Amino acid sequence: MIHQLAKRMMSWDAAVMVSHWLLAFCFLGAVMTQDSEKFRLLHVTMGYTMFGLVVFRLVWGLIGGKYARFSSIFPRLKKVITYIRSLFTSQPEKFIGFHAIGFLSAYILLGVILTVTISGYLVYEEIGPDFFEDLHETLGNLLITIVAIHVGGVLIHAVLERIKAKSALQVNALPSRKRPYQWMAGIIVMAVTYFWMTQIKI
Repeated sequence: MIHQLAKRMMSWDAAVMVSHWLLAFCFLGAVMTQDSEKFRLLHVTMGYTMFGLVVFRLVWGLIGGKYARFSSIFPRLKKVITYIRSLFTSQPEKFIGFHAIGFLSAYILLGVILTVTISGYLVYEEIGPDFFEDLHETLGNLLITIVAIHVGGVLIHAVLERIKAKSALQVNALPSRKRPYQWMAGIIVMAVTYFWMTQIKI
């Protein structure tokens, strides 16, 4: 199963890979500190970082590498329906990068993360009515649910591909290539590290 996930992520460039796992790390950090007044600054820092990573991903979707661009992997409704139907056949469709459903769920995640972080900013800066605090909490719970479904879907998809694999070679073989845009991944890591240091006063 791990090999199946690794094969699918090999189409991601280094910038997408790094931003993806940083986003996952910040999400976990934000969830773990959401009810703690002591770690409120850490919670806010994780939220701001998530916002920055999502903005980067949206920009990178316009100017990034071939498989990172929205224009090359944007799924259409017909493609999604075809993909769902193919899962119940002996030869499910293959996609380079995100498969159709995975890309749709990623779009939903990006949208919810943006609304969660914006509402969190309004709450933290005490801008607007108290309604925003309830909205932030509701959106946060929605985000947790979507992430759980997203991760579960990825794992189920990997299991299905493993079961339907024709040979052990198909399951275990991984493409070997150097991920492009490693310089951008480095910039992302340095920018996030600098931001954390200035926020938390390390």
